[in-house]
Amino acid sequence: MYIGEFCKQTQTTPKTIRYYESLGLLPPAKRLGSYRVYDDTYVETVRRIKQAQSYGFTLTELKKIFTGVDIRRGLPADVMRRAIQEKRRAIAAQITELQQTDAALVDLEGFLKQSGCAVDSDLKGKV
Repeated sequence: MYIGEFCKQTQTTPKTIRYYESLGLLPPAKRLGSYRVYDDTYVETVRRIKQAQSYGFTLTELKKIFTGVDIRRGLPADVMRRAIQEKRRAIAAQITELQQTDAALVDLEGFLKQSGCAVDSDLKGKV
């Protein structure tokens, strides 16, 4: 199919498709004269790229994931599974870090209440 139909099926633009190709997320399109021709396989590939983005993957991350991977017949499921596992580990680490930060803020808030050195802004002007 030509790029126009491909874009309709993937809900993207020709610019996006060319950008994905330049990043190596899609293999270079076959050519029929000066026209780009796409295989149905890549409709699913683009949908998966967009889905991955909606779940927090950046195009830079995806490029890294697909470096050295043969994507001529679509995205290999095992590569995506490993990427998902890695992303989940990173999210778990971020959650732990945020929980620690939240606990520290709770401690700081408690310290400020007990120390008497902080005046509540609600009391300003009333004292």
